[in-house]
Amino acid sequence: MSTSEANVFARALYDALFGGALQSLKAAAAKLTNVSGDSAAQSQAVANALPADAPREVQNFLQAMAREGVLDRLPSVVQAFEQFGQSNARSMSGEVVSAVELSEAQRATILNDLRSRYGQQLDLRFGVDSSLIGGLIIRVGDQVLDNSLRARLSAIQRNMLAS
Repeated sequence: MSTSEANVFARALYDALFGGALQSLKAAAAKLTNVSGDSAAQSQAVANALPADAPREVQNFLQAMAREGVLDRLPSVVQAFEQFGQSNARSMSGEVVSAVELSEAQRATILNDLRSRYGQQLDLRFGVDSSLIGGLIIRVGDQVLDNSLRARLSAIQRNMLAS
């Protein structure tokens, strides 16, 4: 497995773990507004507010907040947690080279597709290389997807010569 493939898998795992924790925290925070009472009452409120699939770490964290009687600070904790995750998301850069200038709609589609795979922090540049004839060359990190007509024709030529 290449380093870039490992990075893609690791990023998917990070997004799933972070996203699951954030989702559980937000769901619980929405139900825990104006919770008062002693720590036992707050602990019961946390147990009732948590989604069934909430990660154990989130459950333990919220129970600790209930024991300390600081559940009223949960909305700011959720906001800080979300910002922390966004600031720690690694920025990646990439380049898309096409044979002709792409329309804004085409650029938006490509950007959305690549961001869904590599993360929202992807910074993408677009360029034009008329020698491609058609298709795209996409470079993100150390990965290259050469889907240009020139590359396809070269592959056909190699296959014909090998036969």
